[in-house]
Amino acid sequence: MTLVEQLNIRGTRLTEEGYEAEMALGEFHAQPLGLVNGGAILAFAEITAGQASNLLGKGSYYAVGQTINGHHLKKKKAEGNLYAVGELLHKGKRNHVWNIRIIDEKRKLISNITVVNAIVMAEGN
Repeated sequence: MTLVEQLNIRGTRLTEEGYEAEMALGEFHAQPLGLVNGGAILAFAEITAGQASNLLGKGSYYAVGQTINGHHLKKKKAEGNLYAVGELLHKGKRNHVWNIRIIDEKRKLISNITVVNAIVMAEGN
């Protein structure tokens, strides 16, 4: 089972502004107080930013997480869903910089995260 499957991340899809993805929450995502673990949120952001960079590359390159910086702003019980709304701030030949807003079902901002992906060219390119 992959981390994507364990975290229950669904459907990273490109949008005109960047990307969107969903993570269904459950007991697996909880820290001892029943709130979403900040590490699960960071993993959600890094995984989906990488998937979005890979979708942009269409097989010509691959994204490898290089840097992540997160600010957890509001608590959330480990139930329901979280959504990642990513905006591509920089699309360079060697890296992509994403700003990701993690929001809840009510569109409230839970965390704001920046992910930098290193871009690795696929063999033959």
